[in-house]
Amino acid sequence: MALGGSEEIRAELARARTADKVHGAYLFEGPAGTGKAELAAWFARLLLCKGADRAAVEPCGRCHDCRLLATGAHPDLHVVEADGPRIKVDAIRELRAALGLVANERGRRIALIPEAEKLRAEAANALLKTLEEPPPGAVLLLVTSSAEALPRTLRSRTLRVRFPVFSERAVAAALEAEGMSPADAALASQLGGASPAAARAWAEKSLDAAREMHDVLARSRELSVSEILDFAESFRRTGDEGRERARAFIEVQSAFARAQAEAAASGRDSRALERWLRAFESAARARGELLQRNLNPQLVVESLLLELAS
Repeated sequence: MALGGSEEIRAELARARTADKVHGAYLFEGPAGTGKAELAAWFARLLLCKGADRAAVEPCGRCHDCRLLATGAHPDLHVVEADGPRIKVDAIRELRAALGLVANERGRRIALIPEAEKLRAEAANALLKTLEEPPPGAVLLLVTSSAEALPRTLRSRTLRVRFPVFSERAVAAALEAEGMSPADAALASQLGGASPAAARAWAEKSLDAAREMHDVLARSRELSVSEILDFAESFRRTGDEGRERARAFIEVQSAFARAQAEAAASGRDSRALERWLRAFESAARARGELLQRNLNPQLVVESLLLELAS
């Protein structure tokens, strides 16, 4: 199900309920901030509501089921949460047992898995058995920001509901409309995710550091070797902190180099285009090396900046 936006998806799901053509399993997939988790929770409430008529597009909010849902205690809504970084097989076994029970007042039973990408291999295999032979009246709602992290066999047994990615221009425009400066909005739209909500959350946490890195890259030709070494010194930190900061710098350089290359191409400046394409390729290479090898993050940043300054 590839539709134009969340409102169109909502309408299509409501029509499926009205026509009594609800699928046994859905996979809500898309970038963070596109509203997929909220829409999956809404669909669960709509399916469990017994007070709304068949043509309704919203739960009634008044029936016994809606009141139970409001308290988080509905016996036929089973939410599977991760235990730390993973969803373990025991949680899926408990879910399968719960879905096999008779539903409250013979209605539907709903399984909601908000972070399906966290399913361990064993848990995904256990869930696959339920998808292959779903109990009557059961509907599974899986939500993920990384559908490709799920086994192909599991994805193929769901109706995939894809939430569209916002363009960088649309994200930047939304942030500017909220009062963010054009420069900060551009940076957040490039680095913060594929939706205004994701970019806004990123900006609250990471914008100050990214702005500093962006400024250093903009002045890269003017920096002395000692200035580069001093800046790279800030990446010499214990544990994963230095590596995370280095990864952030690589992403900032990648976005900055891409923007500069696009500007150079528009201005037919072949020398600048070549320089910034090299910088983009260097950032991509550094990203892979930092992931695959235990490199010193300080040296990675030094190398990138010294190359740009040359």
